[in-house]
Amino acid sequence: MRSLSSRSARLLRATGLAAIIALSVAAAVSAKTPYFTVEITPAAPVADEPTLVVVRTWEDADHTIPARFDALEAMDGLLVFRATGGGAPDIPVPLRLRERDRFEGSVTLPAGDWTLVAFPDRTGWSTAEVPAGYPDTVALTVREPGPDLPAFVIPLVAVAAVLVALALRLRLRPRRRSPIGPVPS
Repeated sequence: MRSLSSRSARLLRATGLAAIIALSVAAAVSAKTPYFTVEITPAAPVADEPTLVVVRTWEDADHTIPARFDALEAMDGLLVFRATGGGAPDIPVPLRLRERDRFEGSVTLPAGDWTLVAFPDRTGWSTAEVPAGYPDTVALTVREPGPDLPAFVIPLVAVAAVLVALALRLRLRPRRRSPIGPVPS
């Protein structure tokens, strides 16, 4: 059996080291951050009103065993809202522990199309793919708020509806003939 030249041995070692580094970077997500799911409430948010982001943590990628936290009180930098068309800075979601397996954060977004991005800083990742068990992105449309109705508008609409109903009832009521009959001329 012929031994490897020193150059080939160094190349083999460098390739092995690169493979180990790539695998450790890809596994770093699951080693540092538990698996999680994301819920956004309301499903159709309104501009300039709070939007609640709930993160539930799991011990497994299938989301069957809740991950429990006692000492970790916050997870910042995990999620950001990013304007779909660009042109606006990312809006971070400040997540705070509410239950042992539940973090919550509230943000107020301007109207437009947004994407909730998990792991916004993927520097050093061997691939841009998010491993199984984690959300990648969630699309969200934030609508403009509707006009505020003055307090008197709702009762006014109710009164108008009653008047229209009465007018229709009177108009559609059958007319009775006089019991005497037609008057001779």
